[in-house]
Amino acid sequence: MRKKIFVALSILLLLVGCSSKNFEPLVSQVVEVIELNSTEDPLTFLKDVEEIGLEFTIVSSDLDVTKAGVYTIVYRISQGRKNVERSYTIKVRDYDGPVITIEDSIDILYGGLFILKDVATAYDETDGDVSASLHYQGSIDAYTIGSYKIVVSATDQFDNVTTKEVVVNVKNDEKASYKKTICGTYKDISYLTGQAPTLTLNEDGTFELYLNSCSVVNLVTGSYQQYQDTLYLVSNDYRFSVIDEENLVRFIIQIDGTLLFDSQLDVCAPNYGDVFSKEVKNGLNQ
Repeated sequence: MRKKIFVALSILLLLVGCSSKNFEPLVSQVVEVIELNSTEDPLTFLKDVEEIGLEFTIVSSDLDVTKAGVYTIVYRISQGRKNVERSYTIKVRDYDGPVITIEDSIDILYGGLFILKDVATAYDETDGDVSASLHYQGSIDAYTIGSYKIVVSATDQFDNVTTKEVVVNVKNDEKASYKKTICGTYKDISYLTGQAPTLTLNEDGTFELYLNSCSVVNLVTGSYQQYQDTLYLVSNDYRFSVIDEENLVRFIIQIDGTLLFDSQLDVCAPNYGDVFSKEVKNGLNQ
């Protein structure tokens, strides 16, 4: 008799264990964001969707309503002997936008580039560095001397926006030619394997274009000129084209400072559409 009772209890415990193991209550998180210093009860953040009498208890929580941030609450969800633990994320929001650090007035050289990430940062007390959210509204014509007003913006995770008006001055300084803003060595980042072509632009208006190893010619030299956003390269010792009037290659200066190869060559490198990026040393552009 005792043996039968023991077996029956074992089966009952096994069934209870299995039912708890397979317990998948339907619960929705009805509160995901709360205000600073909120007095809302965390037990009201969840909802028993099917209204079957689920009970919620808090197992652990790092929630601090006095500080904006992202927190985790672990709940035990129960119905009778059945229960399961689940984690939910709660955001405590603020209304303070990021702090933008940038000069009120910025000078660039005629024909040069204005790259916002190089002159501005944004920091949020809750999110930390949010410089990736920086952008600006307004237009800058680097080929027309003058001053241009732009509005720089930064956003945090709670969509708090900070704006700052900045003046960008396009100047023509003969002692500091705009060529200084583009000179340096650029590598063809479109090549994933093998020797990538490189382009070196010198301040005296000359260039060295190293083709990759599949070309008979390895080094091409010559001079370059910039007209608005296009670089034109001409060589006296190498023919880019069989047509005299078209014996040049073009690079488009893109907004991020990279060079887009905009010509067709008989040689195998570089290829039309390849992107050249300026090489960096010690974290700074050459």
